[in-house]
Amino acid sequence: MIHVVVPAFNEAGNMAALLASIVERVEPLAQRHRIVVVDDGSTDGTADACAKAASAGLPVEVVRHDRNKGPGAAFRTGFLHVLETADPLDLVVTLEGDQTSDASVLPRLIHRVWAEGDHIALASCYLYGGGIKGTSLHRVGLSHVANGLMKKALGLSGLATLSSFYRVYQASALMALRQRHGDAFITTRGFECMVEILCRAARLGLRISEVPMVLDGSRRVGKSKMKVMRTSVAYLGLAFRALTGRL
Repeated sequence: MIHVVVPAFNEAGNMAALLASIVERVEPLAQRHRIVVVDDGSTDGTADACAKAASAGLPVEVVRHDRNKGPGAAFRTGFLHVLETADPLDLVVTLEGDQTSDASVLPRLIHRVWAEGDHIALASCYLYGGGIKGTSLHRVGLSHVANGLMKKALGLSGLATLSSFYRVYQASALMALRQRHGDAFITTRGFECMVEILCRAARLGLRISEVPMVLDGSRRVGKSKMKVMRTSVAYLGLAFRALTGRL
């Protein structure tokens, strides 16, 4: 079975197209699939947009936070929700709720896990063949610098991209993280949660690979939810925890 986890904060304008795109890509790959949208305290009708999609026949479930808690908490909620029923050989797909990721690379990501035996496959905008479009130059530059610093600090130099939301996990990988760290296997609140997961997965010896993808900000309806300064400080805090043995 394929479980898709999508964290969403005020993404009502993106939901219909995103959910339809996910189903279009997933249906040919697995007869059994579900989409779990974690509505992270939205106030714009995100949950209503999901309910409308579900009433039209899409396999959509909504788990709600009563207030905005950040991507880390949203992913943790979504993962714990699907792990209640997942088989170790199931797949868990994660991606942004804003349509910026290219759904067409999903078959390649799934092939890496189901056919090639990797535990986690990442969609990478920094891998050769990938790229970033529709995003301001200062955000791209800051992302490059932060990515390079985090790879050195955390010993993950073998990977091109650390922060990608768009991933495929074998369910057993998430189960291993939960077994090692408990339900709080994600402790960070913001966008740095993706780096935390990779760091902990690498320490468990899980196999991680990448597939190139073009991240396209022009597909997004509305503004990015990432706050540059807040995220930069959070990355530095994560690096400090890792270097001092507290991660």
